[in-house]
Amino acid sequence: MWFLLLLLHTAHIEAVIAQSTSENRLILRHGSSPCEGYIEIYHEGEWGHVGEKYWTENTDKVVCRSTHCGEPVNCTSDTVSWAIEPMLLNEVKCNGKEDHLWNCEHPGFKVSSSKKKIQRKIKCSNNITMSLDGFKCAGAVKYSTDGGLTDSGYFCGDTGWDTKEADLLCKNLDCGTTDEIPKDWMVLNKFQETTTKKMTIKCSGFGKIDNLWQCVTGESRSCKKPASVICTGHDKLRLKGNASNVCSGRLEIEENGKWNPLKKKNNSDDWCQQMHCGTEAFHSKGDNGIQLTCSDNVTVVLKDSDKPSTCYGEVHIQRNGKSQAVCGTASTWTKKEAEVVCTELNCGSVIIYKAKSVRGEGIMDNVKCSGDEPSLWHCRAKHSKNQCSSVAYVVCADSISVKLLDGPGKCAGRVEVQHEGKWHRVNQAEWKGTNSDTVCKQLNCGSRRVLTTPEKFSQGSNDFLRKTVKCNPDAKHISECIPETNSNDQTKDLVAVGITCEEHKVVFLKGDSSCSGMVGIEHDTKTYWLSGSNETWDQNSADTVCRQMHCGSALNHTSIPSADLMKDVWNVSYSCLSNSTSLLDCENTTLPSNHSDTIATVACSGKIEVNLTNECWGYVNVCANGECGNVCADTWTDKNDAMLCKDLGCGDSVLETKANTKGSKVLFKGLHTTNNMNNLSQSIFIKNDENDYICKPRQAYVVCSGSFKSKFSSSRDKCSGNVLVEYEGQWLPVCKKAFENINTQKAICGEECGLAGEPIPYFGPESTEGRVIEKIECGDDAKSITACKVKTGPPSTCSQRGGLQCSNWRKMELTVGVDMACSGAVSVLSKNGTSAVSVKDWTKKEGDVLCQNLECGYFNSSGTATSAISLTTSFSCAGVKDPKSIWECENQTSDKQKQLFLKCQDEPKFTLSNTCHGELKINDVAVCATDWNDAYSDMVCREKNCSNAIAGVSHDKPAEAKKNYFHVSCEKNHNNPGQCKRYKGKCQKDGKEGKLVSVYCVHNVKFNTTQTCGGQIEVSYGRGWKKVCPLNLFSKKHKEMLCKVLGCGSLNESITNNNKQDPVPNLEILLECNNDHQNITYCVSQKPCKDAQPAEIYCDGYVPKKETDPVPPPPNILYIILGVGFLLVLVILIVVFVRICIVKKAKKKAMNFSLRKLSRKEVEFESGDYEDVKDNEMEDFNLSRFKSETEVITENDARSTSSFPYDDIDEAQPLTSQVATDADSRNNINQDGVTYEVDDPQENYDDIEACPEITQTEAEVHNSPQTTPESDAEAPQGLVQGDEDYLVPGQDG
Repeated sequence: MWFLLLLLHTAHIEAVIAQSTSENRLILRHGSSPCEGYIEIYHEGEWGHVGEKYWTENTDKVVCRSTHCGEPVNCTSDTVSWAIEPMLLNEVKCNGKEDHLWNCEHPGFKVSSSKKKIQRKIKCSNNITMSLDGFKCAGAVKYSTDGGLTDSGYFCGDTGWDTKEADLLCKNLDCGTTDEIPKDWMVLNKFQETTTKKMTIKCSGFGKIDNLWQCVTGESRSCKKPASVICTGHDKLRLKGNASNVCSGRLEIEENGKWNPLKKKNNSDDWCQQMHCGTEAFHSKGDNGIQLTCSDNVTVVLKDSDKPSTCYGEVHIQRNGKSQAVCGTASTWTKKEAEVVCTELNCGSVIIYKAKSVRGEGIMDNVKCSGDEPSLWHCRAKHSKNQCSSVAYVVCADSISVKLLDGPGKCAGRVEVQHEGKWHRVNQAEWKGTNSDTVCKQLNCGSRRVLTTPEKFSQGSNDFLRKTVKCNPDAKHISECIPETNSNDQTKDLVAVGITCEEHKVVFLKGDSSCSGMVGIEHDTKTYWLSGSNETWDQNSADTVCRQMHCGSALNHTSIPSADLMKDVWNVSYSCLSNSTSLLDCENTTLPSNHSDTIATVACSGKIEVNLTNECWGYVNVCANGECGNVCADTWTDKNDAMLCKDLGCGDSVLETKANTKGSKVLFKGLHTTNNMNNLSQSIFIKNDENDYICKPRQAYVVCSGSFKSKFSSSRDKCSGNVLVEYEGQWLPVCKKAFENINTQKAICGEECGLAGEPIPYFGPESTEGRVIEKIECGDDAKSITACKVKTGPPSTCSQRGGLQCSNWRKMELTVGVDMACSGAVSVLSKNGTSAVSVKDWTKKEGDVLCQNLECGYFNSSGTATSAISLTTSFSCAGVKDPKSIWECENQTSDKQKQLFLKCQDEPKFTLSNTCHGELKINDVAVCATDWNDAYSDMVCREKNCSNAIAGVSHDKPAEAKKNYFHVSCEKNHNNPGQCKRYKGKCQKDGKEGKLVSVYCVHNVKFNTTQTCGGQIEVSYGRGWKKVCPLNLFSKKHKEMLCKVLGCGSLNESITNNNKQDPVPNLEILLECNNDHQNITYCVSQKPCKDAQPAEIYCDGYVPKKETDPVPPPPNILYIILGVGFLLVLVILIVVFVRICIVKKAKKKAMNFSLRKLSRKEVEFESGDYEDVKDNEMEDFNLSRFKSETEVITENDARSTSSFPYDDIDEAQPLTSQVATDADSRNNINQDGVTYEVDDPQENYDDIEACPEITQTEAEVHNSPQTTPESDAEAPQGLVQGDEDYLVPGQDG
C-alpha cells in the first residue's frame, strides 16, 4: 500500500516538474507599460520572438488577453534593431477566442521561422499601475487597470509571492528593496469582498521580467490573503510618552534597529494616518524632536465582564470614547504582545496570557509586536473593523496581591490571594513553607513563624484558588508563585491555609475584668508593656485600644510605675487618630531612653462575657457592647473548651458533641488566646462584619461534664431501675456494657443511693432520642457522673440497654389481700428488710401519687392495717410541687406507728381466652412474650384459680407490627400479676415481630391412651392431644396414678409392646414427677425431645386392638401423574417411530416401481424412473396409511395433473409412458383403462417431515374409453421427441 502511495506521489511530483518546465509565457517589452510593447514568448526555458506570418487582428486580441491587458488599441509592425532570433512561433492563425497564442493554430515551436527584422508592437487598453494599500512603501499590493483612477484588485499572496517578486515591486515603486514580507496583518476588508479581483503571479524561472504585471498568471477565486510588503523606503514611526493617549507624544523613527526622535518635518497627516491615529491635530518641534498630537484619542484598557479592570482582563482599545476588543488567537496572541500591554499599563510582568473565546467586534487583529513598542496600538496589526472569534486576555503581576485576614494582627491570619479581580482562599494541602516566607516578606512581616501547634483561623467564604501556589526560596512577591495553568480538579473538603509571621504582635489587657487593666503587647513568646508616658499615652490611643478589644471607649487612662513590676516596656509609642481601629497600625515613633518608667492602663466602658446557651452546654455565646451572638468553631480548640467549662464552674471535662444544627447569629468569626489571659473573655475576638457570613462547618459548641445528670426511670422504686443520663438536654438510656465498671456504678449511685449495687435488666420502652450512652468512664474517686467521661453513639452500637440497683434500693409494696393488686397494707422493701408506711400525714395527694406510681389509677380510700412490723416510714408531699414519685415525699423512718392501708380506684383485669388456658390479655390488651417467663404464668393461673401453669409452653401467636401490646416485668416479691411493672409498646424481638403470651394451667390437663387402657400416652391441655416423651422420671407410683386417672385400674407391667415403631421426630410433652407429686397433672411440662419413641402405658383394663389386614396407603398422586406422563411420552415416541418406518418403506417401494409396457393402456406417472411394480404392491401400498386420504378423480381425457399437497414441491409436468408387464399385472392394474398418477421417486424427501399432512398421497384416475394407437401417441405438453424424458409409445424406456 505504502509503495503504491509512494509511486503516485513520485508521479505527481514529476508531472508538476514537467509542467513547470514546459510552461509558456507571453509578455510585452520595450513599451511604456506592461500592456504595451513587442511580443516575446517563453518556451521550454528559452525566450524568443513570434513571426507575423498570417497575423491578423484576432491575433492581437489573443495577445492582449494572454497578458491580461484588455483589448488591442494600437498595433503596428515595426522594423527592430535587435535580433529576432530565436523565433519560437510563426505562421500563427488565431480566431480571436483563444486564451493564449500557443493555443492558436501553428506548425509548432521552432518549426517555422522568418529572417525579417519586423516585429509586432501592440498597445492594449489596460493602463496598469501598481501601488500599496496601506502606507508609503508598505502595504498590500493592489493594481489598477485605468492608470490609478480606480482600484481594480489585489495581487494574491498565497503562492508565488516571495522576496524576488517583492523586490521587483519595491523597485517599480521607487521604494528600495524588500525589508520584510509581513503575514496575516494586511488582510484588508476590501480584499475580503467577493467582488474584489485577486490576481496570482509567478516570476520565478522566467528571467527577463522587468514589471510585476508580467508575472500575472490569472485570476484566483480562492485567494486567502493579499501579497504585502514593507520596503526599505518605508519609515517606521511611533509616538512615545503618553499612556493616556497613545496618539500623542514624541514622534520617533526606527533607524538601524534603534528608535530615535524624528527631527525633520514631513507631512504630519501622513504620520498620524500611518500610526492609525487619524489626522494631525497639532505638533511642535523642540530640541528633543517633534511633539505630535493626532486627532484620534486612543488608550489601551483592560476589561472584566465589560467593566474596566486593573492589570488583568480582556484587552480593549478605547478610541475616541468607543471601546473595542483586540482579537487574539493562540498563534497570534503571544507572551511578547502581552508584555507590551503589561508594560504600557505599568502592571508588572505577565502572569497569564491567552485567547479567550468571546465573539464580538474587534478593532485590531493579527497583532505582532517586536517587544519595544510603547503601546500595543503601535504594534503591527490589522487595524480595521474585525469580527473576533476570541479576544486577547492578559493577567499582569500587579493584579495579584495577598493579604492575611481574620487574624489577631496584620501579620497572622488566613491567606487570601487576589487573582483576576477576586479574592481567593488557598488550599492548605498544597501549601509549602516557602510560600509562607514569600507572603510574610511581601507584607513586611519578616519570615514565617514556626509553631508547634499552628494557630487556627476562620475559614472564610471566598472560593478557593484553582492554582497551585509554588514559590521559590528567592521569590519576593506572590505573583511570582502563580502558575499559568490551573491545577487539577480539587476535592470538595478543602481547608483554607493560615500562617503566622515572625513580626506578628497582639495587644491585650491584663486585669481583673475583660475590659480593663494594663496594656500589653505580646510578640512571639515575649510579653511587653505599653509605655504610660503622658506624651504618648493619650485619649485617642486609649480609645483605640478599647475599640480594638471590642470594649467600647476609654473611661479613663492612667499609668503605673514599671519599676515595682519589673516589666519590659515596649520601646515604641503610637499616635492614633480618633477613628483608628488598631493600635499597632497607628503612626509610631521610637521612645527615648526614659520610656520604661511607666506602664499604660485603661478602663473601658464595655464588658465582654462568654457563656453557653444552656448553662453548662450549648453554643458558645459572647456578649460585647450590649450585643450577643455565637462564635465560629473554625478557631475553637480543646483548650478553649476546658477553659470555658472551668470559667463557668461546669467541671473540667469536655464531652463529645452531637452533629448540632445552626445556632443563632454569628457575632465573632473567631477568638484567639494570649499567654497572659485569665479567662476567655480576655481573648482577642475577631468581629464578624459580614451579615451573611456562615460558619464552616458550624458555630462553636461545648458540652461540659457539669451538664450531666443521672436518674432512675422508675417512679415506684428508689435507687433501682433503668438508668437515664441527661446529655445535651436529652435523657438517654445507658448501654448494659457501660455498667461493667464498678467505678461507674459508684458514681451513679453516689451519696443518695449508697454503694454500688448490681446491674439489672432494662425494662421499658425504646428511647426515641436516636442516641444512647455508649460508654461511661469514671475514676476511682468519682463521686458523681459529672466527674466522668461519657461517650454517646447511635442505638446500633448498643445491643442491650441496662439498669442498676444500688445498695440503698427501696421499693413500695402493697400487701395484697383478697386477690387485689391495688389494695392492701403499704410497706417499703429494702435490703435491710421491710418497714411499714405510716398513716401519719397521709392525704389524697400522697395517695394519688402512689396509686399512679403503682399503675393503679388514682386514690380511692385509705385506712389502717394491723401490722407486726416494728419500723415505719412516713411520707408527706406537703410543700412538694407537682411530685412525680412518692419518693420525693419521703420523710424519715421512725418507731412503730399505725400502718397505712390504701385502696386505689383501678384494678388491672387479667383474662384468658378460655377457661384456665388461652391468650392472655390485660385490660383487653394482649401481652408481648418478649419479657415473659413461666413464673409470671404461674401467677396468672393462681389468680384465675387454675393452680399452676404448665411450664415451658411456647407462645405461637405472632404480634402485629402496628399494634401496641403490654410488656410485663415481675419481681420476686410480687404474688399477683397486677403488681408487676408494665408498659405499652411494639412487640419485637431481634428486629422481628414477637409472639403474644398464651397461658395453660394444670387444671386444664387431660390424659388418654391410643388404645383402651393402654398404648401410647396422650396429653391435652388446650392445644390438642399430644404424645409424650419417654417416661424417664415417671415412677411406678405415678404410673399407677395415671392408670387410675384413666379409669383403668392398676398398672399391668406384664404387658409389653413388641411391635416397635419408628421414632417420632418432635415430641414436646414431658411427664416428670418427683416423690412429692401426689397429682400427676402437675408433672406435665412442654419440653421437646427429638427422635424418641412415644411413651406407653398398659393398665389392667387394656383391650388390644383386633388384627386386621393392613389397609394399603393411598397411592401417591404425584407418582401416578409422573407414571402416566411417562407412559404417554413413550406411546407418542413409538407411534412416531412406526410412522417414520412406514414412510421410509413406502419411499423405498416407490423407488423400486419401474415403468413397464402395458398393452394399449397408458400408465401416467410424474417425472422419474421406477422399478417394476410387483404383484399386489400397489394394493399393499393403497392399504397403507396413505389409503384413507387418496382421492380418485375420473376424467375423459388422457392428460393427468398431479395434485400433491406439498408446499415446497413445484407442480410436476405429466409424463406419459407405456409400461410392460405380465398378463396378471395388466389384469390387476390396467383392466379398466385407467391411468394412475404417482409421485416422482426421484424427488428429494429429506426435507419432508414424517407427519400425516405431508405423507398423504393423491391419485387421479382418468377414464380411458379407448386406447390411443401407438402411431397416434403424442408427447405430453412440454416434451418433444428427442428429449430424454420423452418416451415413445410402445417402446421400453
